[in-house]
Amino acid sequence: MKKLQILFLFILLSVVSLAQYPQHQLSIKFNIADNFIEVEDEIQFPKNYFSTKNNIQFSLNSNLIIEDSGENYKIEQTTEAEKNKTEKQPVTLKNYTLTASTLNQSKFILKYKGIINDEIKTGAAEYARGFSETTGIISETGIYLAGATYWVPKITNIKLVTFTMQISIDSAWNIVSQGERTENRVSNNLRNITYNSPNPVDEIYLIGAKWTEYSITSGKVLVQAFLRTPDEKLANKYLQATKGYLQMYETLIGPYPYKKFALVENFWETGYGMPSFTLLGEKIIRFPWILYSSYPHELLHNYWGNSVFVDYKSGNWCEGITAYMADHLLKEQRGQGDEYRRATLQKFTDFVNPENDFPVVDFRTRHNSAEEAIGYGKVLMINNMLRDELGDSIFIEAYRDFYNENKFKIVDFNAIKNSFEKISGKNLDSFFTQWLNRKGAPSLELTNVKSIQNSNEYNLSFTLKQIQEEDVFELNIPIAIILENNNSVIWERVNLNEREKNYSFIFNEKPLKIEVDPQFNLFRRLNRKETPTGLSQVFGGTKNTIILPSSSSYLDDYEQMATIWKQTQEAQGNTSIIVKDNDLDKLPTDNPVWVLGKDNKFASQVIIPTSTLSFLSTKIQETLKVLTDSGSLIYVIANPLNEEQSIGFISSDNKAAIKGLTRKLPHYTKYGYLGFKGENPDNVLKGTFPILNSPLNYIIKYEGITPEIKARLTPRKALVQLK
Repeated sequence: MKKLQILFLFILLSVVSLAQYPQHQLSIKFNIADNFIEVEDEIQFPKNYFSTKNNIQFSLNSNLIIEDSGENYKIEQTTEAEKNKTEKQPVTLKNYTLTASTLNQSKFILKYKGIINDEIKTGAAEYARGFSETTGIISETGIYLAGATYWVPKITNIKLVTFTMQISIDSAWNIVSQGERTENRVSNNLRNITYNSPNPVDEIYLIGAKWTEYSITSGKVLVQAFLRTPDEKLANKYLQATKGYLQMYETLIGPYPYKKFALVENFWETGYGMPSFTLLGEKIIRFPWILYSSYPHELLHNYWGNSVFVDYKSGNWCEGITAYMADHLLKEQRGQGDEYRRATLQKFTDFVNPENDFPVVDFRTRHNSAEEAIGYGKVLMINNMLRDELGDSIFIEAYRDFYNENKFKIVDFNAIKNSFEKISGKNLDSFFTQWLNRKGAPSLELTNVKSIQNSNEYNLSFTLKQIQEEDVFELNIPIAIILENNNSVIWERVNLNEREKNYSFIFNEKPLKIEVDPQFNLFRRLNRKETPTGLSQVFGGTKNTIILPSSSSYLDDYEQMATIWKQTQEAQGNTSIIVKDNDLDKLPTDNPVWVLGKDNKFASQVIIPTSTLSFLSTKIQETLKVLTDSGSLIYVIANPLNEEQSIGFISSDNKAAIKGLTRKLPHYTKYGYLGFKGENPDNVLKGTFPILNSPLNYIIKYEGITPEIKARLTPRKALVQLK
């Protein structure tokens, strides 16, 4: 009996909690040919909402005309139509005041209709990401309505709502929204669909198209795929992958918060994660690697961002932890976590500079590579440091607590901090304040490494410095020390909260090598010699030079590439200078450079060094030679006149391929060399050049002899394994 009473109390509290939110009961009709929507919205407010006032303010897309109001209230437009300045692609809004006749009234019916047809656009910043944008569209190819459309009245000071949605549309069409589909029937050539979202959401989506629908179940969760072109094999791949990811995240975090998860194929290229579904473009879903990178990222957003909501005024915490528990986790499951973290740190190092840096608490959403490096990459590394210092079990338990305590609430970084302090029993004020409120990053230097034998003991000493221009950080640095006997690895942690500090350790065996943060667990700027060359070093420069081949038959095509890249650089606040090779006497040395075309007069100066090639496999070396003569070859090396700067080289024997490279290469920034074939072009080679001499690693010589190092660092065990 006691258990039943507790269960009843829990259900009652849940109902009371959800009843605190306004509910929209939407009845919707479409005229697709005319880009037209007709809506009746019955808004039910919580009890006593009007106990002290009898009016509300709301905003609506200016293309939507309100037809009438009820007898017991009136609606007045309060301002002229104006752009919504808070949206990246703002719509024009009309602002209204709704006044009730009594304070006891809690239900209102709004009827409105109009055209929604915001053309899908691709700006320079969107081009760099490979996406296009629209605030909302109703067309023969598809329907996309979101919060930015303002197709549902946006009530001032209301952040979360619940809703039901009844849609009537041509029977060939289908609709996807949040929550559970409770009706889907065809009558008289019309499809009638109902969605119910009893859990609060921060915006209401309606996506429509002519899809083929596939589904399976995973426990209590309905797993769906909506494809624009029938493809049972592709659908099954996604359905089975979804089932595996749901099981993995329920093990790691807790029960999945919705009754369904759907893969929805969009009619333009997107990578969106909405509550209970993801909206991916037709090209994106057919890339085989998407299943193991972007797709689990969007599914995980149903925990982080789409059920535990972000309080954006205090910074966006959800992208970094989502990247950590999706993209990073899947790499870690393959033993490649350290490579992923190094690439994350390299992106920050290459794209973030004093002019575009900002504290994590100021991150809202990404519009360029620098913002991504901070809001995704830096927050990812903050989570990694928490895990590294507190341990896996505390890290997992803290996020389980964070999820359980904050589901369907709007929260900020403090809620994460509270859960970590609760589970760990530690005061983490200084940690969160340092990494969230400060901009910049530490840079490390290792010097004065000595090993002195004293009887049967060895005294290993060394100096660590923080060499960044900013004030010092308080750091907890992992150090790997390799000893002679069986080449065993000893891990130590050292605290560095000043510019320079000396350390010493006593060992019974001869230390052979010291490595500072060798698995890239610390958020920091990387030394140039610590990272392989990559396209990010050229794309990420605040200023770069693009050198065109004046005598090439492909000059016009390379010039178009340069012009588009110049625009994308400028959209990110950077500068590009386009110049022809015959206008220069020598390669620039003060900024990154692109050398375009094998007919470029500087091509002979941009050759992969023999010392670097010797570390690549024979197969890769042969492929590089073939692509030089037949195909498209791209690589980045250190500038031979200034190793602190990088030079990217691009050549192609296919005129049409250059246009494809223009679009694709900004998405391959972590690679040092790439090969493509055909006009499309198709990627056939990608990789990074080896690091030959990291300045944070030091091999200790004895009597002038360099010891042989056999030990290898073991990759850390993944947080959870994919079943």
